[in-house]
Amino acid sequence: MALEPATPGDIPAIMAIELNPDYALFIGNFSAEAHAANMASDDYRYFAWRQDGRLVAFAILAKLTDPSDIILLKRLGASVTDTGLSRRMMPALIDWVFENTTANRFELDVSSANPRAERVYRREGFVHEGTVREVYRHWDDVYYSSHLFSMLRREWQSLPRRRESS
Repeated sequence: MALEPATPGDIPAIMAIELNPDYALFIGNFSAEAHAANMASDDYRYFAWRQDGRLVAFAILAKLTDPSDIILLKRLGASVTDTGLSRRMMPALIDWVFENTTANRFELDVSSANPRAERVYRREGFVHEGTVREVYRHWDDVYYSSHLFSMLRREWQSLPRRRESS
């Protein structure tokens, strides 16, 4: 499996993953029209992770035209949860950001209800910068906080996995 650009033909598979009930607290969803508009925008980049030709995970990057060289991981999802798929995808995504853009900062936020994702981000070298309290209102009227994480270019350059591959 490898990271590759997603296409408009991938939108139905991406939307199916977004609507997975296991993600109800963790990731949002866009309409097909919004996905198509984002894919056509210079500010977004969509990636697919395929197995046997089938999209099994996706990532959406945003803020690619940010003048401050910040890129946001807008969304990450896999067709099956708890398989380590997102964990395997993250190093390739991180490397793509820093190898193919001028980004100095790669940031993301994660729901306080998703400690599993937090562990993945910490393990990959992201730094927890703070918490925005009760920022997400869930359909059952429960509010959840969001944890902000980031990785700077210099931190990426010094990752142990990068030193080992040199």
